[in-house]
Amino acid sequence: MKPRIAPPTTCRAARFRKVYDLSMKWLVVLLLVACGGGSAWKEQDVPVTGLSVLTVWVAGENDVWVGGTATWHFDGAAWTESAANPVVDFWGFSPTDIWACTGSKVFRWDGTAWTEVPPTAGVSMVALWRIWGSSSSDIWVANQDNSRVYHYNGTSWTVTTLQFVMADALWGSGPNDIWLSGTTDLYHYTGTWMKYDGNDEPPSIYGIWGFGPNDVWAAGSFDALSHWDGTKWTADLDAEESYNAIWGSATDDIYAVGDNGYVAHWNGSSWSESKELDVRTSFSTVHGSSPTNIWATAVNLADQKALVYRYEP
Repeated sequence: MKPRIAPPTTCRAARFRKVYDLSMKWLVVLLLVACGGGSAWKEQDVPVTGLSVLTVWVAGENDVWVGGTATWHFDGAAWTESAANPVVDFWGFSPTDIWACTGSKVFRWDGTAWTEVPPTAGVSMVALWRIWGSSSSDIWVANQDNSRVYHYNGTSWTVTTLQFVMADALWGSGPNDIWLSGTTDLYHYTGTWMKYDGNDEPPSIYGIWGFGPNDVWAAGSFDALSHWDGTKWTADLDAEESYNAIWGSATDDIYAVGDNGYVAHWNGSSWSESKELDVRTSFSTVHGSSPTNIWATAVNLADQKALVYRYEP
């Protein structure tokens, strides 16, 4: 028996319904973008201008730091400009113990004021870019242009030269488990810095976050989010866009933010992607203090404007 062929009018109707459904889908998307709705990521009124936002650190529900050519603090009611400028990266242990690096200096916030952590004689602090630490006596800073990693032991600084060219991401689960990605290489510190030479190395890592030596996530270019299980890296998502930063409140609640307004969320078993911002706006960093208090920085490439967003589910 020959297969039943639908009459021409039925085929045309089916094609029309398909085109209509697709058109309506895109109409809804365009209306949401035009009206500024449809996204849980809400732009915040931060007194910044131009491309002046580089990083964000969330110490609590009403305790947010935004760094760049100017550094601002949000106390839940208003923004106040800080004297620590220009901050390019933060790392903190509590609301009264936050560290920040500028191009050539490291500062520490004690809950009242920022104080410079002085350099050590003979150690030239230059082009500082990424900061991480396991405690206030174990601080690491990687720089931007000559593959140097600085370490602070609570008293003095030392410096090590590697081959990563420019630091992109720095994160660790403890004093002897630290990952550092750069323009050319990935390094793993387990007491000494060793270049990672596995064939499974993720490409161009821009952000690292994790929950232990066997549970580390990497966000980067070539449309992939990758996971380290203690033995190997595995590409876990064939993403729509490159992702620039990653942060999570728990092993089943992780956010990666990326180009063209894309956000990816990990629920413990799978990733889901959504487009949250205008097509010309790309996320740059993300950080939070709880599943419902997440902040991100972004830049609108159309008008070269820096933006700050808060996740408001």
